[in-house]
Amino acid sequence: MTTFGNSTHARNPSGMKVAPMSYAKLETVADGLRPLLPRIVRQGRAIEAIDCLKVLEQTLPKAGYNYMYVSVEELNDCAAFTIPERHVVVLREDVYEGLFADDVFARSTVIHELSHIVLEHAVTLHRGAVLGEHRFCEDSEWQAKALTAALMMPASLCQEARSAHELAQLCGTSTQAARYRLSKLVERKVIAPKLEIGLFDT
Repeated sequence: MTTFGNSTHARNPSGMKVAPMSYAKLETVADGLRPLLPRIVRQGRAIEAIDCLKVLEQTLPKAGYNYMYVSVEELNDCAAFTIPERHVVVLREDVYEGLFADDVFARSTVIHELSHIVLEHAVTLHRGAVLGEHRFCEDSEWQAKALTAALMMPASLCQEARSAHELAQLCGTSTQAARYRLSKLVERKVIAPKLEIGLFDT
């Protein structure tokens, strides 16, 4: 499920309890999946950014999933959710339309829902889900957010990027998401800090 607001720094898990996964394991999953995802093509060559519209319209159907979109009035407290047992992803209409405008929130929403599917979060992940008491590594939303970041912003590119803004431009994300991704990779000692060249500047 993709919800509103910045829950990146939430004090409590916001999803359902699932099998635990570490950051390292999620990075491995991302490294294996990323080459299978379509890239945006500009001026005849593929760039780093994932083509999220093609993921929705081509990749998910190949995995046996359909998608549908509903009005804002029908889905006013979240942007999207996945129903695994029905093999369907439900998007809010304005989020779907945002894909055609290359909107960064719409793009990350599609990859977030793909992440739930890849991680086989078999419970119904929707706005009525009951939250449990569990660790972040066991949380469906934490896992999906971490995998989304790893898919959209590969660690190798994070090492090469000169700033959060540059990373966001290369990967089609928000600068805020890029900055958080870089900070977590530095924190985990996956990449070297580059504060002296403005790595976390906007």
